[in-house]
Amino acid sequence: MDVIGISKFWFAMLILIGQFCLVISVLIYEAFLKTVEVRTLLFYNVIFKITGAFLALAFAERWNLAWGINDYFFLIFTDVVFATIATAFHNLPIMGMFAKLTPKKVEATMFAFFTGTMNLD
Repeated sequence: MDVIGISKFWFAMLILIGQFCLVISVLIYEAFLKTVEVRTLLFYNVIFKITGAFLALAFAERWNLAWGINDYFFLIFTDVVFATIATAFHNLPIMGMFAKLTPKKVEATMFAFFTGTMNLD
């Protein structure tokens, strides 16, 4: 934050925008992606992740300034919006699959285990 000059206020705004985009990604998943196969969504998620990793490298190397893109706009697009859209293609389908695979009477334990292991990455 000190290197690129982002204040605590802008950091808080990035988190707020991220939470708003998470709600939007849930609505996108519920409206359009619920019936799509999990493997297809995970394929698109890999494409999102590769693109996101390249954009993170571009920001670390400060290529965004050479491209004429402001730091704030680039951060909002890459770290916030792009990452939360990937949530609709990764976390939500896998959690839906976990809910279908979990046996009766151990739903809470298994779902807590699955979500806990998802948070390891």
